[in-house]
Amino acid sequence: MLVTLIGRVRFWRFIESLIHIVMVGVLLVAVALVYTDRSTTVYELALVSSFAILLASWYLVGMTIRKDLAQAMNQIEYKTRQEFDSLYERSPIAYLTIDMKGNVLRANPASAHTFSDTLTDIISRNFFDFIDIERVENNDSILRGKVAAGLTVTDLELPVTTIKGEARWVLVNVFATRHPDERLISVTDVTDQRAVDTAKSEFVALATHQLRTPIAAIRWNVELLMRSMRESKTEKQDRYLVKINRNVLRMLNLINDFLSVSQLEMGTYTAERESVNFAEYLGGIMEEFEEKVTTKQLAVSLVIEPENFNVAIDRRLFHIISSNLLSNAVKYTPEGGTVNVSARANGGTLYYSVADTGIGIPKSEQENLFKKFFRASNAQQKVTEGTGLGLFVVKQSVEILGGTLTLESEENKGTTFHVELPNIVK
Repeated sequence: MLVTLIGRVRFWRFIESLIHIVMVGVLLVAVALVYTDRSTTVYELALVSSFAILLASWYLVGMTIRKDLAQAMNQIEYKTRQEFDSLYERSPIAYLTIDMKGNVLRANPASAHTFSDTLTDIISRNFFDFIDIERVENNDSILRGKVAAGLTVTDLELPVTTIKGEARWVLVNVFATRHPDERLISVTDVTDQRAVDTAKSEFVALATHQLRTPIAAIRWNVELLMRSMRESKTEKQDRYLVKINRNVLRMLNLINDFLSVSQLEMGTYTAERESVNFAEYLGGIMEEFEEKVTTKQLAVSLVIEPENFNVAIDRRLFHIISSNLLSNAVKYTPEGGTVNVSARANGGTLYYSVADTGIGIPKSEQENLFKKFFRASNAQQKVTEGTGLGLFVVKQSVEILGGTLTLESEENKGTTFHVELPNIVK
């Protein structure tokens, strides 16, 4: 149909061009005759006629083309709609068409299997009624807002309860349609995958928890040995003890990272907020990196506005956020570089940022930066150590606190992480 349409358009364009050439020639001849003999009204009539014929040709050609276009588009739209309806009904993925308030207008057979209900009963319901509000209150409100605004939602995991009372996890995607008051939702059952991930997280949590005891014992014995041999140890022995202690600390950090990831993934971490003086709290975290900062001769600045305010925050979660961001800044900034830390309290919201002049992150890799075990290619080349869990844990911790995490980065020029935590400044 499209080939036919294009052929007709080209044909009528050729006719129109031919008419234009003829009419322009007639017009020029008529103008020349009128100017040579003004008393000849026949020439003037020819001039007016030429204009009339030219305009008529434009009108007729335009009408013909528009008619062909309208007919072709109607046929294409009808065919496209038939194909969409066929895919919609036969797809193994559950599809729902809802209005701006979440009322289900249409559903395919796969949705009946997902929600353990009949199509008739599903269509009479509101999509948000299936969501377990108690476990995902924030996600539910965010999803409602995006649906009402017509925004796209991708890969949002939500717990739902079927009509039979079965608890399931689903992966939800929301798309706008050609109808401004309708939204298309795809729902994929990921209950089994979620169970496998939970089992993995539980195993990691158990294993790491059990590993902490012997590692802590090794560390304690190393410290005891270093103190007892303070006066008698040789330079070689001291070098060995320092190396053992450094690797024990590295093991502890790795174990803590895995334990934090497993707790955050399983949802077993409960944030316990308490009021703390932010400047003192952040200063204590920054002191942990004094040795590395001195060794690499980095210029570190800290700006807090106002100088003195309290925040209601979970100490461990914010320590995870700050220590990981500071650790990355110090680790990936070359000797003599700069690390700038700033915090600003405004209207109950804390704006916290860590900026460095380090190696930066390639633009093409930034979208994957907060995924588990991902490390940028230049980071792997510059620093071989690293699990790729730090920023994943940071993002999870920020979200538990109800905040947002963004970044600005340019390769070989540095990176800035921005953390925004609302409703915590007191």
